[in-house]
Amino acid sequence: MGRSKVLIELGRQEEKKLKEFIKDSRSHRERQRAQAVLFLHGGMPERETGLFVGASERSVRRWLNSYRREGVAGLEDKKRPGRKSKICRQYGEKLAAITKQSPASVGMTGGSWNCRMLCQWLEGTFHVRVSDEWIRQILLRHGLRFRRAKLKLTSPDPEYAQKKRLSTD
Repeated sequence: MGRSKVLIELGRQEEKKLKEFIKDSRSHRERQRAQAVLFLHGGMPERETGLFVGASERSVRRWLNSYRREGVAGLEDKKRPGRKSKICRQYGEKLAAITKQSPASVGMTGGSWNCRMLCQWLEGTFHVRVSDEWIRQILLRHGLRFRRAKLKLTSPDPEYAQKKRLSTD
C-alpha cells in the first residue's frame, strides 16, 4: 500500500503536546485518539491508522476533525450521561475503611474481604445494592484492590521441603 498525503500538519509544539497528552492521559481511549492523530501526521492513511489503533476509519476521521476544532482538548474523554451513582463519596470512604478491619469485626463470616462480601455488607448496612464490579471500581479509586490468594502446597512429610527442592532442580 502506498503512502497518501499527510492529513494533518503539526508544528513541533503541537506534536510535543500530543506526546505529553499520550503519556499523561487517564484512559486508553484518549491515548488511542492522540496516537491516531500522530500517525496521520506521519502520513499513515486513515484506514491503516484505524487498523493500527484498533478503530474504524470513520472514528479516526472524527477524531481528526475534533482535534482540528479543539486541539488536544478535542481528544479528551467527554462526560457521559448515565444514571447517577448510588454510592456517594461517604459510602466509598466507609467501604475503603471497612476493608482494613476483619469481616468478623462487623458480624460477617470469612477470613478476609472480597467484593461479594463487601456488596452484602453495603446492602445490610446502608440498604444499597451494587455489583461486585462497582465495589472493585470504588476500591481502585481509593488505591485498594483484591488479589487472588496464592495456593501453597504443603505436606506433613518432614522431608517435603528437600524433596520439593530436588524436583525443581
